Amino acid sequence: MSAPSVLLSIVTWNSAAVIEACLASVLAQTHTDFTVWVVDNASADDTCARVAAVAATDARVHLQPLAQNTGFCGGHNYALDRTSSGAVLLVNPDIVLRPNYLARALAVLRSDAGIGTVCGLLLQSDGPNPRIDSTGLEALPDGRFRLRHHGQLLAETDLRPGPVDGADGALPLYRRAFIDDLRVEGQFFDERFFAHKEDWDIAWRGRLYGWRTVFEPGCRALHPREFRPADLRRRLRLSGTIKADAVKNQWLLLLKNPPTRQLLPMWLRALPRQLAILLYALLLERPSLRAYRYVWQHWGGIRATRRLIQARAAQPGPAAQCRTLARPPLTTQPAPTMTVQEILT
Repeated sequence: MSAPSVLLSIVTWNSAAVIEACLASVLAQTHTDFTVWVVDNASADDTCARVAAVAATDARVHLQPLAQNTGFCGGHNYALDRTSSGAVLLVNPDIVLRPNYLARALAVLRSDAGIGTVCGLLLQSDGPNPRIDSTGLEALPDGRFRLRHHGQLLAETDLRPGPVDGADGALPLYRRAFIDDLRVEGQFFDERFFAHKEDWDIAWRGRLYGWRTVFEPGCRALHPREFRPADLRRRLRLSGTIKADAVKNQWLLLLKNPPTRQLLPMWLRALPRQLAILLYALLLERPSLRAYRYVWQHWGGIRATRRLIQARAAQPGPAAQCRTLARPPLTTQPAPTMTVQEILT
């Protein structure tokens, strides 16, 4: 029997409250040729028991419990390194997919070998006029990314399919050739990121290597996230490790990915914000100072990674390399796009 065409990779950590609804939506997909790996990062609740109960009823679901928390990056790398499917859909455990999400996304992915990633429309609720969680990522001049259309009302937003700067890590569909091309020292996700801004890193590296990310509004899922990066009250409730990781990972992005010709102008744009963050850490958030110590201590490894990334970026892009590897589309006609009115119904 041939291997399933798609891997659905779900990384859990104390996800008992949401994982059953997520798996129910996964198993209800109209495209059925897939396998599901649930990689559990040493949950302290009954996440594993709930996944095991679902796995007992559907052979496509496989529980992979880990002895320690390896983060978003380590958990997904565990699945990616041990499978060989032609496409991979990463699924956050708090996601609920519409039944045709996977089929539509696969049709877009297989329409052009230069497409490395497909992202869909993530909504915060199922209401009559929900707010948008994301429609992909938008690159900013200072090396950051932001969620496209986050918080906007669906009925008031003009959504069109087409290229975007990157995919939100909550639900991206990746081509396996894209995954393998982006590996650096064997890793797709840089595990130094652990669990923050790793989707920014993939978006940046994918653009650098010539891959395209496409947004398809007909792919729809629920993701009830409220993202407020400037909310200081919420920030005060976060652990010191999470806040330090956020600072450290921005430095990793800025040091690894910009081509030499872009380093100076990008750092000139990024420096005022980075200095403000440093001052804030010195005065009000001293645990975040460990981020700067980490960068200093691992400077040699970061530079080595940068050299590998820039060397690959100088090579021909994926359209020339992978055209012969493109699979035929799932249907003879591409998946239709949806108007806002159709999405709401």
